[in-house]
Amino acid sequence: MDKKLLEALAARAEQRAQARTEIKPFEIGGQMIQCKKLTPTQQLEYYGALAEAGGAADMIGVCTSLIYDSCPTLQDPELHKTLGVIDPYDAVRQLMSVREIDRLGGELFQWNGLMPDKPDGGQTAEDMAKNS
Repeated sequence: MDKKLLEALAARAEQRAQARTEIKPFEIGGQMIQCKKLTPTQQLEYYGALAEAGGAADMIGVCTSLIYDSCPTLQDPELHKTLGVIDPYDAVRQLMSVREIDRLGGELFQWNGLMPDKPDGGQTAEDMAKNS
C-alpha cells in the first residue's frame, strides 16, 4: 500500500476515534449542560428509530430519548428523585417543552451526523417526520 495513503487512512481513523469522545454543551432547562456523542451502536439504533417514526409525536419521543441518552447529567438518579420522576425519560419532559425537545433533538441528530445540516442551521422533528 502507498505510504501516503496508509498515513491518510490512519489519520482518518484517529480523527474518527477522537470525534466519538467529543463533548459539547447544549441548553437544557435553561442551563448549559454537557452532552456526549452517541456510540456507533447507539447511532445505528437512532437511525432505525428515525426511519420508523410515523409522525411528529413519534419523533418527539425519539428526540426525548436522544436527549436523555446524550446527557449524563440527566441520567443522575438524584436528579430523578429531586424532580419526582419514576420514568427517567420524564426528566427531559420536566425540564423542556415539546418545542425545546424538538429543537434540541434536531441539533443532536445533526451533531451526531445522523442527518444533514440545513442551511438555516437546524431541522425540527416535524421536518424529519414529514420526510420519513
